[in-house]
Amino acid sequence: MKFKFILFVGLLAISTITVAQDKYSLNYIIGFPTGETSEFIGTTSWRGVGFDYTHELNRNWGIGGSISWQTFYEDIGYQTTENGTETVSARRYNYINSLPIHVTGSYFFNSSKKELTPFISLGVGVMYNKQEQDLGLYILSSDAWQFSLRPELGIEYELRYGFGLRGAFRYNYAAKSGGLDGLSHFGLALGVFWDN
Repeated sequence: MKFKFILFVGLLAISTITVAQDKYSLNYIIGFPTGETSEFIGTTSWRGVGFDYTHELNRNWGIGGSISWQTFYEDIGYQTTENGTETVSARRYNYINSLPIHVTGSYFFNSSKKELTPFISLGVGVMYNKQEQDLGLYILSSDAWQFSLRPELGIEYELRYGFGLRGAFRYNYAAKSGGLDGLSHFGLALGVFWDN
């Protein structure tokens, strides 16, 4: 229930700021595990999606919000695992579901090519992480809301007025909290942007 409430508040906050009608982007995200995440799951995630909003303060500066979802998955194979006094032998699957929600500040660089705009961005917010092990009939899981930072470096290419392609490389940092390690990851976001 707590998760649904916080997700609702996050979506409401982003939808509220979109009244300013500026720039939106929808992205497909490829995730690369790092640190504690890579120790639990070592494979690349092809299951990610994100939405970003930017209110342009002037030609170079913008503020906004970002929300995304990334699912990491790995088939570990047949394992014998101990949990307290229990020993379970079964095929093991590891999962991490991450929901980063950030308030963002962006700087757009002036380019010699009018339609090409490099940018940098910093997001500050929270990331909900759920870590899970499936062992046959048993599921071991833990979750937490963690403080998060998200630096990003990207580029936008305008195809026609108010619409174009967007690519960005971002790092979703999560601080250890709630009994859960800081499950951070890199993301390659590829998508489209449009002005409204």
